[in-house]
Amino acid sequence: MCVIEEKTNIFDLIKNIIKSNGGEKSIFLYGDMDFSWDIKKYIAENGVLIFKSITPLFLSEIKNDCADLVVLGECASFKDYINIARFGNIKSILLNIDNSGGLKYPGKTVQVITCGLKEKDTVIFSSINLDEGSVILDLQRSVKNINGETVEPFEKQIIIPENIKCAAFTAEDLILSLTALMLCGRF
Repeated sequence: MCVIEEKTNIFDLIKNIIKSNGGEKSIFLYGDMDFSWDIKKYIAENGVLIFKSITPLFLSEIKNDCADLVVLGECASFKDYINIARFGNIKSILLNIDNSGGLKYPGKTVQVITCGLKEKDTVIFSSINLDEGSVILDLQRSVKNINGETVEPFEKQIIIPENIKCAAFTAEDLILSLTALMLCGRF
């Protein structure tokens, strides 16, 4: 499960990118929507990726689930995501703040991935041309994807689908969305 906290622009952008590429094996949930145990079993056995958009009000809803990736589009400080790490079994946190350090909580280490336009970020755009509909995504250090596989540093040109170029989104929304998709093995 991938959880997108608060910033619905990111959630909608991820959904639109996946749909424009076929949208196979992905389910999008809003708020406190959930599945029965038998549907969860089917989802797990068939490699279906769940994207869940939550607000702080529903953050406690993930406490019993395993979140492979939590995307924090509006996280303002280190303190904010330490509070979020109290909930559930979180493997990775993707956020857009500077000083992430190593996030640890009750005997676990969470992979923290920063993205933005600063050279210290894990993922940056080395080139942006939104008018032409392309960006170059630059992974600057190795990370683990949600399957536990190592993704080595790379630079890759991404063509933004036509139906998304017109949508109102920021460069931050786009880099968070593309990074989340990369960590989910969706491109």
